[in-house]
Amino acid sequence: MPHCHPLTLCVARLLLLVVIVMSDMTNGGVQGPIEGYNSLDDLLTTTPTAGQAAMLLPTAPTAAYTHPKWMEPYFDPSTPRNVTALMGKSAYLSCRVRNLANKTVSWIRHRDIHILTVGSYTYTSDQRFQATHHQDTEDWTLQIKWAQKRDAGMYECQISTQPVRSYFVRLNVVVPTATILGGPDLHVDKGSTINLTCTVKFSPEPPAYIFWYHHEEVINYDSSRGGVSVITEKGDVTTSFLLIQNADLADSGKYSCAPSNADVASVRVHVLNGEHPEAMQTGSSGCQYNWLTIVLLLGLVLCYSRQCSAVLPASLPSTPRSSSTGSQMAASESDTASATTAAATATTRKRCPAVKSCRQACSGQVLAKRSCHR
Repeated sequence: MPHCHPLTLCVARLLLLVVIVMSDMTNGGVQGPIEGYNSLDDLLTTTPTAGQAAMLLPTAPTAAYTHPKWMEPYFDPSTPRNVTALMGKSAYLSCRVRNLANKTVSWIRHRDIHILTVGSYTYTSDQRFQATHHQDTEDWTLQIKWAQKRDAGMYECQISTQPVRSYFVRLNVVVPTATILGGPDLHVDKGSTINLTCTVKFSPEPPAYIFWYHHEEVINYDSSRGGVSVITEKGDVTTSFLLIQNADLADSGKYSCAPSNADVASVRVHVLNGEHPEAMQTGSSGCQYNWLTIVLLLGLVLCYSRQCSAVLPASLPSTPRSSSTGSQMAASESDTASATTAAATATTRKRCPAVKSCRQACSGQVLAKRSCHR
């Protein structure tokens, strides 16, 4: 590049170079020299035309820029749709909105279609609800203080577009729960150590105390029995260990773990004195065995009863049908009854030798039938 002795020529070339570079950047990138000139010297030494002069003049302001569709507000799909909170603690439901511009964000509870917040303003008398938003973030967070079980359910984050756009978040509120590991039944050998472990989960804070019960009575760790101790480890999951050394048959029964902030958990302990756990039953199988024996005995009794009933007459002697033949029919029926009674007595003695009452009752028809059925 030749030296610029005249100061004005040097300044003109510098200004022109800046204009060319800025023009090329506006059109999407730096390009080569303006069409029609092979070098910058040709451009400076040539009188520009009207069209070329217009390129060097500032242009008028353009119309307002219109955002395309993808520049409208939208939800960040990575925002969690399921939130779990502990009962008694604060729950936080997040809603991340991109390109919000001049739109507003609202939170609605679906259980009763109640508008909770609009922007940073709260529209409910329940002061536990509050919307928070920081200017340097795109998060609109709904805070629920001291969450209760009834607060669980679906919540809607809504953008005031036309039509409105919604993002749904489900809140789950968990309650502290106590569990004894290995339940509901535990089997230990006599003379061994009973080790019961109680865990307390979903607690906003560790329980103030945990009581152990045996047969609905609080276990006394300083009793004369001795060998009873409790170890408690507090944290997000609180664990309590009940240790009973040298287990005896009297130590069998129901044991319960009762934390201060959770429901009671129970387990039943069986101390074995040489038995096998598989052979221990609650009594139902014994009842089944006794019923089976009773059914078999009833079957045998019915069998003997049918044999006794088969030799007896089907009905008592009927009354005479007419007065003219009364005497003849009475004599005939009397002989028949006597013969039948004798035959029944003989047969009964053969078929029911073991039933004494059956032999004694065969002399009378009605009494014999009742006695055999008994």
